[in-house]
Formats: sequence, structure tokens, C-alpha cells
Amino acid sequence: MIENIRKNWSNYFQIYVYALIFFGIFFLYSKHDVGNDSSLSDWLINYEGGFVRRGLIGEIIVNFSTALSLKLRDSILIFQLFFFISYYFLIILFCKNLFHNRIIILAIFSPIFVLYPVAEIEVLGRKELIIFLIFLSYLFFDIKSLKIQLIYKLILFPISILTWEPVFLFFPFIFLIDLFVFKINKFDKKFLYVLLSYIVSIFFVILIYINPFPKENFSEMRDFLKNQFGETCYMSCDFVGKQSANSFSELFSMFSEKFKIIYAIRYLIIIIVGFFPLYLLSVFSKFKSKNQVLLISKFKNLFFPFLLAFLPSTVLYLVMYDWARVVHISYTFSILTFLYLIKENFIEFSKQNVQSNYISKLSKKIFILVFFLFAFSWNPKVVMPDDVASKPIYAIPYKFYKYFIRDKF
Repeated sequence: MIENIRKNWSNYFQIYVYALIFFGIFFLYSKHDVGNDSSLSDWLINYEGGFVRRGLIGEIIVNFSTALSLKLRDSILIFQLFFFISYYFLIILFCKNLFHNRIIILAIFSPIFVLYPVAEIEVLGRKELIIFLIFLSYLFFDIKSLKIQLIYKLILFPISILTWEPVFLFFPFIFLIDLFVFKINKFDKKFLYVLLSYIVSIFFVILIYINPFPKENFSEMRDFLKNQFGETCYMSCDFVGKQSANSFSELFSMFSEKFKIIYAIRYLIIIIVGFFPLYLLSVFSKFKSKNQVLLISKFKNLFFPFLLAFLPSTVLYLVMYDWARVVHISYTFSILTFLYLIKENFIEFSKQNVQSNYISKLSKKIFILVFFLFAFSWNPKVVMPDDVASKPIYAIPYKFYKYFIRDKF
């Protein structure tokens, strides 16, 4: 019975993600030539004017375009499609046979997870795709392997920093996984080795924040894009030219001018509702007795360890305008970390709590109704002042119809 449920929901999820891949590919292709948002401009940042935050991928794309004589936007599309398709295919493989109960079904189908970027196409193709792909691929390998540690800690995680440096605020989730994998139960040499494995990433974070991008260097990069590819450096690309040594205080000042308490209340509700199934899972999960992990094992369940891993990223709500992206990134790291701990048998569900909670007691028909209302009737928009979007299950196909069928015929 349980195996059939897992298999059925795995199949439903697979179809669901394949549909998202189909629509995502179409939306990326549709907007790559006319795109005027940060999902394209972010990829224009490069090193032609010198070292700058978030410039690594743009520099690779510039050289890729030059070598193959491609339009820069076409090259960006190729990279976006590669990262998007790879990540979503890995999600299918990673979540296979993980649908143990109704709560985990709701958690995986949360609208702030894989649905969100396709529902809000301004976010589709942002650089967090690269970060998610690096993190998720890490979870597929034997993390204890020295080779894997060297590849990820010395190369791939630093690449994620050079792609989008705030990702460092989500590294506590990776560190939490390392504590379990390496069975760190005291402050000893093993703990120190794990901590020092992040030294290259820490170095690049410090390097980025102590080296503001001079205006003359920005002008050089901007002129290169215009002269070489006919591209204008706008939005995210233009923003790096405004970076200074006081960038954090400047960002906070910009944020505080636009902030209203109603926005904070709205997003608090979004976080509570979107994270609620994962919250229940964290409360209903416990550590297996054999897994004694430093400090973490002292907690009854996973809620507080996950909360501690989550807290550093809340700084981003003080300096970023696109709050929904922060929610999406936070949830993605949270759910993938939880699912990994379940897959690897580091934690287990408290059967009594799972079976006795009100969601498990709902009739099948009522649960299906709750499922559709939770998973497909809403999603956050993009920026702080935006209201909540409704009916993504309708909005996504309608956008496809609007762009592909109605406008063509």
C-alpha cells in the first residue's frame, strides 16, 4: 500500500516537473531576445573591466560567444537552458520514492519550490540555477570522498560564490550536512578540518566585499558590451557599477525608503504558509540514536537546527528588493537538506506524530482538495511590494497560449 502511494506520487511529481521543464524552456526562449529584466542582465556582468562580483559566468559566456561567433543573448540562452534542464532533471531523480506521507508530498509540491521560477518568469533563468545545481549535485555523491571534497570545497562552492556571493549565507545548510556525514560530535581536529574546508569560499567572499568595482572599470565593461555585442548594461549589470565600499549601508538605505510594514506582514504569512509542511516534517522528525552530532543531537527534532541554518539568510531581507527570490532560495536549500537527511537515514519520522496529525486524518478527497489549494492556487510574486499571485496552474499555460498561440495566429 505505502509502496504504491510512493510510486504514484513519484510518477505525478515526474509528470509535474516535466511540464515545468517544457514551459520553462519555452519561456526562456521567448524572452531571451526581448528580455529586459535581471534574468538576462545578471548574465552580462563580466571581467572585461577587471574583477567584479558575479562576473565569472558572464566572462565565460563572453569568451564562449566570441569563440563561436554567437550573439551574446543566444549564448546566455544556451547556458540558462543547460543549467535549468540539468537542475530540474536532477530534482526528479533526487525526489524519486521520497513521498513517504502526505506532509512530505505537500512539502515537495510547495509553490515556493520548483514551481516558483516558472510561475514568475522574471525570476526564471536567474543565476541561482547554477547554485542549486552545484548544491544538489553535491548531494548525489559520496560526500566523505576526499576527491569530492576537494572538487566541491576548493572549486565548485567557490564558483558559486563568484556567481552570486550572498549564497554564502546559505552555506550553514551545507555545513549541517557535513556535520552528519562526517559524524562530528565534538570540537576536535575533524571539526576543524571540516570548518577549514570552506576557507577558499570565505576568501572569495572577503575579496568581493573589500574590493568595490571602480566606476572607470565599470565604464570599461559597459563600453565593451556595447561595442562588442551591442548590449546595454542595465538593471543587475548596471547595479554593479554603483557598488562601493559602503554598499551594505547603501542597499539598506535604499531598502528602508521603500519598506512598509504591510510588506513584512505579507511575506511573513507567505513564509509561514509555504514552509508549513516542512515545519511539520522538522518537528515530526528525530535523530537516529546512532547519529550523535555536535550540539544538534541535543535537540528533540530538526526544527531548531534548521532554524539556525536558516537565520543567516534573513539578512537578505534588509538589502534585497526581490524578497520572493530569497524565500524561494531559502526553501530550496531547506527542503533539499531535509530530503538528503531522510534519504541517507540520518533522521527518521516519528510515526506516531505523522499518523496522528490532522493532515493524515483527512479523507482522500479532502486531502486532494487541500493539496490543490496549497500547491497550485497561489505563489509569491517577485519584489517586496507585490501582492500574492493566484492560480499558477492556470497562469502558466495561459502565458504559453498568450505568447505562442494567440500572438502567432
